[in-house]
Amino acid sequence: MLRVRPILFTSKIDEHAALLLALGLSYVQNSSDWRLLDSGNGRVGLHRAPAGSPQDGTLQLGFEIRDREIFVSRTCADGTAATLVDSDHGPAARVTAPDGFSFLADPVIDAPNYETPSCQLSVIQVWHTPDADAARAVLANIGARPVPDSNQAFMAKNGGFMEVQTGPANGVELCFVCDGDLTNLRTRLAGAELDSEFAADTLQIQGPQGISLHIRRSDA
Repeated sequence: MLRVRPILFTSKIDEHAALLLALGLSYVQNSSDWRLLDSGNGRVGLHRAPAGSPQDGTLQLGFEIRDREIFVSRTCADGTAATLVDSDHGPAARVTAPDGFSFLADPVIDAPNYETPSCQLSVIQVWHTPDADAARAVLANIGARPVPDSNQAFMAKNGGFMEVQTGPANGVELCFVCDGDLTNLRTRLAGAELDSEFAADTLQIQGPQGISLHIRRSDA
């Protein structure tokens, strides 16, 4: 199992949750300090951070897995460093790229009565990195599958997409791809008093803390 699940650390957790709900995502978990929202094709985690702290407003690459021991064994066998760790929220697996950049994959057991939401959006987490070739190898080694006719996009078996883009430093960006009409989505956002604007085939949303979200059409 592999599912995309970036985590945004923020002091504005209620505001970010309201935006994701307006986009059509649904709660999987909803507590004071941790929110997990599902689009049906990828998830987004919101973790409360103290206002003004170094974490506030930062996004982390992240995934959900089923069995961390099997995940670590397979990832290492395929050539990428992975270890079992005890994170601040429980047992996890840490994957480390050749340049030292690392991220967590967390074991998840979905509730048996959980129903996958019907949403027109798919989650994309974009990995900006100075070494795009190494990042693509890492994603392949954790079980992500290349998207046909793309040299930078990968899909996770259980939901969500990843993209690798060359940049001066490692960083993560949250985007979405929409299977429906972006105009209808913009109308729904306006009804929730959320501003957005078009740029070519992309809907751009200025979210809380100045964090921008980009939503592309699936056929763009």
